[in-house]
Amino acid sequence: IIRKVTNFTTNKKIDSQTIRRRDIYKPGESFINSSISFNNRLGLFNLQTIGINAGVTFPSKKNTAFNVSTWTVKPLNIEFNYLYNKSDSFQKIIDRNPFLRYSYNTSFVFGFGAGFSNVYRNPEHLKSLSKERVIRFNGEESGLTWGWLPILNNNKNKFIKLDGEYKYTVVRKKTAYVFRTFAGVGIPLLGDSALPFFKQFLGGGSNSMRGWPIRGIGRGSQPLTDFTQNVFNDRTGDMQLELNGEFRYDIKQIIKNLLTLRGALFVDIGNVWNIRNTKLDGSIDSAQFQLKNLYRDIGLSAGTGFRLDFNYVVLRFDMGFRFKRPELAYENNGWKAPEIGFDDFFKKIFTRGQNDEYRRWRYENFNFTIGISYPF
Repeated sequence: IIRKVTNFTTNKKIDSQTIRRRDIYKPGESFINSSISFNNRLGLFNLQTIGINAGVTFPSKKNTAFNVSTWTVKPLNIEFNYLYNKSDSFQKIIDRNPFLRYSYNTSFVFGFGAGFSNVYRNPEHLKSLSKERVIRFNGEESGLTWGWLPILNNNKNKFIKLDGEYKYTVVRKKTAYVFRTFAGVGIPLLGDSALPFFKQFLGGGSNSMRGWPIRGIGRGSQPLTDFTQNVFNDRTGDMQLELNGEFRYDIKQIIKNLLTLRGALFVDIGNVWNIRNTKLDGSIDSAQFQLKNLYRDIGLSAGTGFRLDFNYVVLRFDMGFRFKRPELAYENNGWKAPEIGFDDFFKKIFTRGQNDEYRRWRYENFNFTIGISYPF
């Protein structure tokens, strides 16, 4: 990163903040994106998706070499999801759960979207220290701006969805600290009871709460399904809060300029919730977000991981352990350390087969993930 440039005509130094417009500023770009996909959830349902969106991206005219802001506006955002071939077992689960009943059906999104991002890097960086701050906001709606058009009214979704992310990174010669905050909420409108499932928030997996499998945490303090039951267990919601922290460090350069082994220690805090009470009888819904229960419902996992850095791609292995489990919210607010000792560490993690004791332990306490690139 260039901090100062010399103007050889006047022999004066020009501060980097003046390097704008001609060298930094770029005009906006218009875009049209389209996609077609097919998804077969074995034993559950089939899903066909067609999407198209059009808009423009344009950077701020005040951008500098160290501070870049970009706006994205999508006046047209269309997505049609056709859900079919539902299995009998999946249909029974939907019939028993109103939230899933309103979420998992053929859906038509027709609306407007917008986003903003800002990337700031410290201009007074040193060779052994650099800092970066990233801020992102996104918003979209369906059924409002274009909702008056009489197109697929029976399947048209009506909602507003907002989310924001803040990431702060400090990089030293052989170590790095990364902190991330994410918050999102989706509000069904005009008679809709829930967001369509493909627009809902989810936690768990290699880029979220790594102590849980993908779509495995929440909603709220909802109890876990018994691990012996092979049933649909996706846990997605209308709202998500998440905090992540990670310490990264170099272990060894295996092949010079090609492969480096790195390690990480991490902590993930968060959960997903429903906005509304989905109980038909009006009783207390453990999956509904209530501010007074926020501490009780929050989950926490911590762990370690290894990264194989090939310069152009990073292969990541993370082991996450749950220390605060939302489903145990009424027992010491969910705090419970995994019951594991050094003598049975490898048995509980790597033993497969019909050992129900180890299977249950992994289901309730541990998750192993493989990912590409860094989690955030």
